[in-house]
Amino acid sequence: MKYYGITDRGLIRKNNQDSYVIATSGAGDVFAIVADGIGGNLGGDIASRMAVSHFSRAFADNEGFSSEEEVRTWIRREMDAANTAIFEYGNKRPALKGMGTTFCGALISSLGIFIVNIGDSRAYAWYEDRRMSQLTMDHNLVNDMIMHGELTPEQAVNYPRRNVLTNALGVWENVRSDIDVHHEKMEGLLLCSDGLHGYVSEEKIRSIVMNRETDPTLRARKLMKAALDAGGYDNVTVILINLENGDIR
Repeated sequence: MKYYGITDRGLIRKNNQDSYVIATSGAGDVFAIVADGIGGNLGGDIASRMAVSHFSRAFADNEGFSSEEEVRTWIRREMDAANTAIFEYGNKRPALKGMGTTFCGALISSLGIFIVNIGDSRAYAWYEDRRMSQLTMDHNLVNDMIMHGELTPEQAVNYPRRNVLTNALGVWENVRSDIDVHHEKMEGLLLCSDGLHGYVSEEKIRSIVMNRETDPTLRARKLMKAALDAGGYDNVTVILINLENGDIR
């Protein structure tokens, strides 16, 4: 397995509220996480850092899992703990009340690849037959409207409230997270904040990640350049993971 992560504040924002980590456990499992802070200057950067720090510490202490249900239970327990920590931190500081973060993670173990999602950061997979598919569902107003037939995907591109989230880590007392396990053979994974997928077309992203002649470091940097060339309107974070035979059973 080869992986690389990169983040940039972009060309417009004054600070970078994105955070990421590629953590390893005592059992050799890998947990890659992208967190995009929300709340403007009122704590989004703190929330995203708290999220990745919590999981980095908790995962480092983990000695492995014996079943898929054990993985899910661990993720839900730690997610509740991280949500409580962020929520209480913001509530105790009036200027930070309402701060939170998206959370998109890929936990790679011998039991499978567990994709965890809260908010609108995304995970994609690509395959030997040159397919690329989105593994997460955006938790935002636009996606809800599309699902209810109130908006078409084409209309959603320019919808003025397309960044309004319906779910986030730390904003509310309780949080829900999507957890899906994948056993199919993948060539690689891409995790990113909406600073990439919100401004660079999926066709462009696919053309970069599917370049087998380029290592993950260079491909991740090319994705970053594409986001900046598109205007760099938001913070951008990219994690690219090349999977090899034997990474999962």
